[in-house]
Amino acid sequence: MIGTYPNLTELEFADLPLLQPLFRELRDGLSEMSFAGIYCFRGSHAYRIGRHADGTLVLQGADKGVPFFISPFGLPPPELLAELFERFSSMKLATETQAAALAQGGGGYVVSEDRDNFDYLYRRESLATLHGRALQKKRNLVHAFDRSHAYESEVISPDRIQDALTVLEAWRATAADQADYAPAKEALEHATELGLEGRIYYVDKQPAGYTLGEPTAGGTMFAVHYEKTVPHMKGLYQVINMDFARSLPESITLINREQDLGDEGLRQAKLTYRPSGFVKKFRARRAA
Repeated sequence: MIGTYPNLTELEFADLPLLQPLFRELRDGLSEMSFAGIYCFRGSHAYRIGRHADGTLVLQGADKGVPFFISPFGLPPPELLAELFERFSSMKLATETQAAALAQGGGGYVVSEDRDNFDYLYRRESLATLHGRALQKKRNLVHAFDRSHAYESEVISPDRIQDALTVLEAWRATAADQADYAPAKEALEHATELGLEGRIYYVDKQPAGYTLGEPTAGGTMFAVHYEKTVPHMKGLYQVINMDFARSLPESITLINREQDLGDEGLRQAKLTYRPSGFVKKFRARRAA
């Protein structure tokens, strides 16, 4: 049950019927801003939720013990907003529209770009074709994989979840960073209820990779939340990236491949796919 502000409660699966439609109305395309995105990472970010007397929903979280708040469904009224900035260290995941309103609203808030959390956007057609000299190395990896392996892909339906979990466990066995293992496992186990979609990849008849995400921004964008493969399959990530883009409907014009979290290697890897833009996110704090 959602708490009554200022008493916030842990996010529960039972909150889905209320929150899912609200998240689906959002048009900014922030990868975190879906029920699946918040719910599956409720442990990682200690998410809690409450409803103010005026109806405003407030989300609280913490990064390394430092609390923040999120206001995904619009900025709260000025008095509540000021109270939230008194109670929490900062506002996280502010959209460009919210950032502009905070900076220009005269409330004494300092707004800054949160570059490590920018989402990378790619044109669906670009990932589906890998056309052009800049993406030649990606095409070469796909062609080399095609020559070396027989593979096929299928929609992740309920009867294929176990195969995807098999891939996840194989990935976990050698992954240096397993921070999203628990969220990825829960996302697969509740994919249907959470509204998540994806494809699973079989190499030489064995489950070898999968991708999972959801449409956002009114169905014009697809956010890829999870992409996993078994170890030692050079070129498989590139195959999955290309094949999945090809599988999406034309109504999806952009693919959101989420943030790099400040990891320089991951940043360079995302840049090599030549993003067409970013979903910018901002942090806001009270002026000192």
